[in-house]
Formats: sequence, C-alpha cells, structure tokens
Amino acid sequence: MNANGAAPSNEPQGIWLSDQSVRQMRSQLHELANTLTGVMIAGGLLTQFLEGGSLAGYAADVCEASERGSLLVCELRGHLLAACGEAEAIGAVPPRAQREDKRAAEP
Repeated sequence: MNANGAAPSNEPQGIWLSDQSVRQMRSQLHELANTLTGVMIAGGLLTQFLEGGSLAGYAADVCEASERGSLLVCELRGHLLAACGEAEAIGAVPPRAQREDKRAAEP
C-alpha cells in the first residue's frame, strides 16, 4: 500500500505539469541560461586578462563550469520540451556522451 492507502499501480508514473507551469519552467531555464552566458563572457575576459598568471587556471575553471551548466540547462530544456511533445525538442540536444567526446577532441 502507498501513503494514501491504495495498492501500488503497475502503470508508469510521472509528473504532470500545467501549461502555465511549463511556460514558467521554460522562462526560468531561459533566465538561467542568460545568467550562465554572462558568467562565461566574464570568465573568458578574465582568462584573457590573466593569461600566463597564477590565477588563470581559476578563470578557466569558471569558463568550463559555466559551459557545463549551460549544457545542462540545454539538456533539461530538451527533456521538458520532449515531455510536452514539442517538435523543437526532437534532435535539439545531442546526447551527453557525444558532447563530451566533441569537447575532448577540441585542441
């Protein structure tokens, strides 16, 4: 029995979101992406300014972390759109392994 006293169902369970909730999540993901873009830009400028200095590695870490965060936002948005059946989600986000392989191949 579950917390409500009902027998557990064998049917798939999921989270149901209203259209308003989906719009709100999309808006929040967009705002988070904008924030991470600002961090990436500032980190890139800082990396250039500190080039060769003892703190340059920290600036590069900021850039790398913000890029990973941006990829996660993109992935979450893709999952949200796919769950809602939106066409723009199909093929919009390459699998994480492909993105990581691509980054590893960059000079």
